[in-house]
Amino acid sequence: MASASGGYMYIPLERIIVEKQIRTGIDMESDSFKALVASVKARGILEPVIVVGKEDKYLLLAGERRFLACKQLDLVAIPARVLDQVRDQAEIIEIQMIENFQREDIDPIDMGNAFVDFIKVKHNNAEFNQILNNIISYGIDPGRVDNAFASTVDAIAQSSGKSMTSIKNTLTLLKLPPEIQSAVKKGLIGVSQGYIFAANLDNPGLMEVFNAIQEKPVTNAALTSMLKACTKVKRDLSGMKPKPFAKYYPNLRAMKTAIEKGKGKFARTDLEKLLNDLRTVCALVEQQVQEAPEEPATESSVASKPSKNLA
Repeated sequence: MASASGGYMYIPLERIIVEKQIRTGIDMESDSFKALVASVKARGILEPVIVVGKEDKYLLLAGERRFLACKQLDLVAIPARVLDQVRDQAEIIEIQMIENFQREDIDPIDMGNAFVDFIKVKHNNAEFNQILNNIISYGIDPGRVDNAFASTVDAIAQSSGKSMTSIKNTLTLLKLPPEIQSAVKKGLIGVSQGYIFAANLDNPGLMEVFNAIQEKPVTNAALTSMLKACTKVKRDLSGMKPKPFAKYYPNLRAMKTAIEKGKGKFARTDLEKLLNDLRTVCALVEQQVQEAPEEPATESSVASKPSKNLA
């Protein structure tokens, strides 16, 4: 981690470069921003921004709202804490996480995107679904992911002060439709309701329910009931039930046989893609196993154990 190169100094605003920040969509017309401008005008900047040298200028790492407030007031310079040169983009994101996550007003969508950006930089621009699946696997058993990924997740937990469950839940919000993400980001619906929607992505009435609660806000319990009712109506109208898993086993056995017979003939990229797809399925099943209520074993459930049918 970069360290301070020696106290604070006043830096001309024109010498500060602003690139991608964790906190996005700063509303300069909001009451909170106007209050910040008034505070800066009356008392100055009480907490310096954080920068790092970049060529003959300085890259802003944290404190964009304070920077914008100074610009709006036509101030010439801003007090800044100057760090030694950072090693890479991952360290920049980590510094921004530490700075921003100590503030309670950062929204969970920005937080989730920061987690993903940090992991992508550390792990060769990994796909989002792969990241989420690894997070789920890590939460079940840290030994199921490689040491490098485990270290990355530990760094996120330490920087953000969040538990593994909180990190996983935050990432699930990024799977929400843009309209619901925007509502969570703006505080139009609570984060807990965002989690409820994220757990019902396949619900046929998802957007219908979302639009309804925009008109008339409801409690979490009522939201859950509304989504459950949509699922029940869909099932009653269709008259369909999920296929027994036993019907899928012939396809799995055929795949198992094809892999065994084709040993040494498949391209590595094809095998890696298949492995990622299988991990996705495993992660989904494990998550639903944890969420499913306990129930007595039945003859059909015993007969459909994968270990027996795939042998």
